[in-house]
Amino acid sequence: MRKTLLIVLAAVAWAPTTRADLVVQRWGKYKHTQHKAVTFTSGAQGTTMTADLAPIPGKAAVYRARLVFLAGQGFEVTAAGKALRMVEPYNLWFDATEAVRAAVAAGKGQAALTIRGGGRIKPQDVFLEIAYEGQLANKPKQITGLKAFHRHGQTFLTWTEIEDLAEGKADITWGDMVKKVRACNPMVGIIPKWPDREIRYSVYRHTAPITAANIAQAEFIHDVAQGSVYTEDRIARGKKGEHGPTFLIAGQVLRRVMLEKNKFLPPGTGFHWTTATQAGKAYYAVVTSVNGVENTTDLSDANTAGPLDEKVAQPAPMLVAENVTKLRRPKGAEYHEQWYSWWCVGPLSAYPRRYDVCVGYCPQTRDKAAALSITREAWNYPIRMPRAAARKDIALAHTMDVPIGFRMGPCDAQYNLKSPRQAQWRPWPMRRQEVLIGWAREQFGIDPQRVTVGMGAWGMMEIERPDLYAMIHGYGQPGMTEGFQCWNRARGVWGPPETYAGRPDKWNPFKRSRYDHYVLADPAKETPFYNVYAIRSAHLTEMGWPALPRFWRAMIESRRPFVVHWRVRNTPAFRRDQSVPAFGNCTLDDVPGNGDLRHGINFDAQINGYLSWDPATIADAAGRWEMTVILDGSAPLDVARVDLTPRRCQAFKAKAGEKFTWTCTALGKPAKKSGQPVSGKVLGRGTVAADEYGLVTIKQMLLAKGSQRVVISKS
Repeated sequence: MRKTLLIVLAAVAWAPTTRADLVVQRWGKYKHTQHKAVTFTSGAQGTTMTADLAPIPGKAAVYRARLVFLAGQGFEVTAAGKALRMVEPYNLWFDATEAVRAAVAAGKGQAALTIRGGGRIKPQDVFLEIAYEGQLANKPKQITGLKAFHRHGQTFLTWTEIEDLAEGKADITWGDMVKKVRACNPMVGIIPKWPDREIRYSVYRHTAPITAANIAQAEFIHDVAQGSVYTEDRIARGKKGEHGPTFLIAGQVLRRVMLEKNKFLPPGTGFHWTTATQAGKAYYAVVTSVNGVENTTDLSDANTAGPLDEKVAQPAPMLVAENVTKLRRPKGAEYHEQWYSWWCVGPLSAYPRRYDVCVGYCPQTRDKAAALSITREAWNYPIRMPRAAARKDIALAHTMDVPIGFRMGPCDAQYNLKSPRQAQWRPWPMRRQEVLIGWAREQFGIDPQRVTVGMGAWGMMEIERPDLYAMIHGYGQPGMTEGFQCWNRARGVWGPPETYAGRPDKWNPFKRSRYDHYVLADPAKETPFYNVYAIRSAHLTEMGWPALPRFWRAMIESRRPFVVHWRVRNTPAFRRDQSVPAFGNCTLDDVPGNGDLRHGINFDAQINGYLSWDPATIADAAGRWEMTVILDGSAPLDVARVDLTPRRCQAFKAKAGEKFTWTCTALGKPAKKSGQPVSGKVLGRGTVAADEYGLVTIKQMLLAKGSQRVVISKS
């Protein structure tokens, strides 16, 4: 009897135990959920969502719980008085793990979450997803062909989806795809309609090879929607006339992701990218999720990858396409236009997004250390690049955020659950542009002293960075609160102005964009040379014309280098390490008015438009500054008077109150033998003292048509 009992006990001891699976299911009124036993009760504290947790085995481990909202913004969620965290970088769900875990461990049988803000809660637009210890049934078909690689701090994953939205059509158009797509946006791309079943792909990361036994301990990265290979920002819509009506651009072919030069990923490919937050070995798994139920048990080489040696690094643009144009001259010259994809998250972007970067150059004619000419004046697509030419410089353009946000960037309450009150504004486009300058220096050997940027109609934050830009050009918009068009757009992309009450001015876009205030606040602070050209087609009346003449007056009063509508044929070259003149109060200036369209010359007014200088003959030394100043032959009068202040001086410095003498001498024609100009008539001389900012200004100096040498020396 004893022997028999021992045998039975031994058999029990060695009997294989049933392994628990990672089960992922949903609770809610959303149509693609498994458990509908959820109630929504409104009260003084908000709307309480109560989920019946009876389907979860008692004392089962809870690995993850996400409260997902499919619509709305500005929600705040608490459980037992404790706030739930909105999960970055997508900010599309709240982490409810601790709340559900505590409810299951206590045997309460229910999880209660209180939702405030965000307007009226629609039960069909919210669900609670729970990953717990149990037995998985009805497993969906698994993905195949998972591939992964890591570059510049980012990991890229591709796989074969279980169902292809495009049905194998490589050139599917919006006319066909719009039938299957509910919406799309720059952050998550296409959002399918999913009338019958919702197909997503869950991405996991671990420090060990991922198996069914340890996937519960892996980090959940994201659930990727079906159709992730398409890079569209929005459904292609056009307008008949400027103000509508809109129509579908049915024939436009959808763009797909490229991870290799000139090679699109095939239709039916799943795609996801993630930025490393810590260095080390990483393993990945991608599993199919249908209606929220994940296949967490079928794990093999087909849907796992690794190890990858991940590093924390600055993300860099990836070359994906190149167009080469043969030029007529010089003989054998070619113009290269290179297109890059750049995947960014904070602090470079308000939300995870792919940006286009385009670089154009001619290898045969570009300078060894070439100037960099940046343009950001276009809307998002297509990027506006210059025509193919035998350039000496390198042209660079990059897409902005959507919404445009005046090229200053939107607040980060875009395409997610944040409201403007919960969000923050940062100068995302400028941050990216500054990184691109460093990237271009390493990639193409640009001269960092010769960086210029075309700003277009909106935004002019580059004026804050004389340490980066030698010259900025465009017509900008120095006051976003002027004009109904700008005002309405500003409230749309930044939120109401009262949102920023109590925040530092530098993080308040309504104040940061008032550049008349900026230039007057500290006249000693340098700014890049600003070449302004306002054009009639810029909607300046709606955008805020009054801000421009007010800003130009502020530039004159703070003695900054700028010109409005240059009339000279040959403009000088610009270097950041070279002094420039700040002209002001020229007697040839037009009157742009006070912002009232009934006064002044308005859009065509020129300021300093007939003045120029010779950058090759600048003398900038301690105690002495010299420059050849030019009154252009196209000027309407033979003489003019103007204020002149040396700016961006490299060696010439002055202390407040320090005395200087100055002369202005007309230059004659060059001597035949030496080629150097001969002395001409002295047009003016005098003494001047540096002001409280250390600025030395010659007031109403006489100039004649042609060239004159201006010399300022310490008394």
